[in-house]
Amino acid sequence: MIELYISQNNNTQSEAYGKYYPRVSYKQTMNIHDMAVHMAEHNTPFSEGTIEGILRDFVKCVREQTLNGNTVKVDNLAIFKVSVIGNGCKELYDADLDKTITASIGSIGKTDKTGPAVNSLKLLAQATGEYTREELNKDGKLGWTDKAAAEIAAAKAAAQGGGSSNGGSSTGSETGQGGNGSQNGGTQSGDNQGQQGGSSTGSETAEGYALSISTIGSGSASVTKGGNAVTSGASLNEDDEVEISITPAEGETPTATINGSEIELTESEGVYSGSFAMPGQASSLVINTGGSSGGNGGADLDKD
Repeated sequence: MIELYISQNNNTQSEAYGKYYPRVSYKQTMNIHDMAVHMAEHNTPFSEGTIEGILRDFVKCVREQTLNGNTVKVDNLAIFKVSVIGNGCKELYDADLDKTITASIGSIGKTDKTGPAVNSLKLLAQATGEYTREELNKDGKLGWTDKAAAEIAAAKAAAQGGGSSNGGSSTGSETGQGGNGSQNGGTQSGDNQGQQGGSSTGSETAEGYALSISTIGSGSASVTKGGNAVTSGASLNEDDEVEISITPAEGETPTATINGSEIELTESEGVYSGSFAMPGQASSLVINTGGSSGGNGGADLDKD
């Protein structure tokens, strides 16, 4: 089952400001070794080591073939291919410098008319077969995390006049419960910052890891944790849930990476949102809103 938690859009510049959206609460990341162990448990005559070796060779071959300009279709999973993010040269040929546009990777200056055509390469995966959206919608089973279910129940109770609720534990952006406690979407506050219940986590900020944030492009982006804005250099703890909201440049598809790993973004009414758990080391978040380097940022998994 896929468990969901609730995220609220806190970008005041967005038309979706204040709306609530579901996000997937991922349980774990399984690498090739983990998958080999899992596959070996399915009554296969092959050992874990044999399966792992085959999978690693397959990954190398996919990379080799996509860099040769081929697409690789893994039936009932995805079609892999390499795409390009272009620089958007003004001219094919600059007569003043006797310089043509080149089929190479690099950057061009603001005053340059031409140069390298490609800013960077990007691997795309397009869902196919049993992994198209239609098929996933048929087979996917969804449910709320315990925290999300509690937030929904609390919002219902507050709307029906039940006021704020007391529970055994408090998580996320809860700041405790006081005399005149109020509640909005599961976030509690009060005149007294005292704490009731078993334990509290989330808003307590201990010395953690500095998050370096770089934003590229002419669009806008916001980074938050528990509804509070996060600025570059902010100290966060390992596994803190950080949320991103991006309004890209017109016609562009934004991207975001944490320590070089791409963050899954979901689009709604022109706004792209995503989240990640803070890694346990100094981290670099790069957000490309599009518009400054041209081209497109790739595509989400979609149907064949």
